[in-house]
Amino acid sequence: DGSEEGGSPPESRYRRYMTAEPPTEKHPRFRRLAEYLAAKAAGGRLPGRQHIDPAEITDLLPYLVLMDVIPQADGEPRYRIRLMGGEVAAIQGSDATGKFIEDVLTGSEGAEVVRRYAEILRSGQPQYRRGVIATSGREHVHYERVAFPLARDGRNVDMLLFVFAAADKQLP
Repeated sequence: DGSEEGGSPPESRYRRYMTAEPPTEKHPRFRRLAEYLAAKAAGGRLPGRQHIDPAEITDLLPYLVLMDVIPQADGEPRYRIRLMGGEVAAIQGSDATGKFIEDVLTGSEGAEVVRRYAEILRSGQPQYRRGVIATSGREHVHYERVAFPLARDGRNVDMLLFVFAAADKQLP
């Protein structure tokens, strides 16, 4: 039936997330990527990187971050930034392409981010987050993002695809 034990097929998860969760309504980029990935989630499986054609989402590319999930012998994966869109790099103040997340975010902040990523791996569900990028010598940037799981085999998450948008500082 294409569904995972105890869960809905990924296509319906993406569609439910797009329509039932308010965060995707907060920014057109969130909806656009959710719709695109839902259309690629054939047969009730998660889409993989191989299903994504950058030429089909050129409007989103500057706002995307693609991250590899790299399994480790101790069971805790590492996360490497494969691609950082130009707008994300400009806001952050540097391009972190090729770096591991623990090289970009350290201490308790890094540990909390890794915990959130692990939840996406466990659930296979998109995840919304609001936060602040603290950049040295510059104004802090309030952002929103949605992280979408990708899986080459349709089930086991091996990449995360993030889409970012600037947030209104007045939002709760």
